[in-house]
Amino acid sequence: MLRMMSVTCACAAALTAVLAAQSGPSKSREAPKNLRVWDGLYSSEQAARGRAAYMKGCAECHSADLSGHEYAGPLAGFGFQLKWADASIAELFGRMRSMPLGRPGLLERQEYLDILAYVLQQNGYPAGEQELTMGVAAQRWPRILIERQKP
Repeated sequence: MLRMMSVTCACAAALTAVLAAQSGPSKSREAPKNLRVWDGLYSSEQAARGRAAYMKGCAECHSADLSGHEYAGPLAGFGFQLKWADASIAELFGRMRSMPLGRPGLLERQEYLDILAYVLQQNGYPAGEQELTMGVAAQRWPRILIERQKP
């Protein structure tokens, strides 16, 4: 019985080695791109959807003009730039997904992506051809920094 198990294990190991050799080198995942906020991470259409989602889920606290107030920080302008400068898109996206306060996850994943696109647009970062995806918004490395606007 023990001998039969040894032969079976040896055959399985040999078969695995043969199959691995035939398939060639394994394909690794594509490395994340080194992106910047100036590269057009979202589309104009997505930002338009983001405005509607923002009005539904965020404007009550952060104001319709994204200026914020005492208890909810600004999402546009100097206050936003000051708070989020040198933070990453992933950090901002993570914070957004913890909102609305007391009701995290109230919105759909796509709505959070659309709102992030709207926030980027309102801070002067250019639109691109492609929509902002979860892979880009949650990319932790290399970090996509929220760079300060030049005066």
